[in-house]
Amino acid sequence: MTKVKVKCGAIVKEISKGALKWYKEAGWKVIEKKEEKNDKTNTKKTTTT
Repeated sequence: MTKVKVKCGAIVKEISKGALKWYKEAGWKVIEKKEEKNDKTNTKKTTTT
């Protein structure tokens, strides 16, 4: 799920991308967008002795 940080005056909220349309209509400004990444990789940790 993508989260978006929006601001209106001194109020800052983190909302979902689906609600962004309604916040923009109300005059909120987009500060930054966060994308959550799946970190499920098949990497093996190697140890050295």
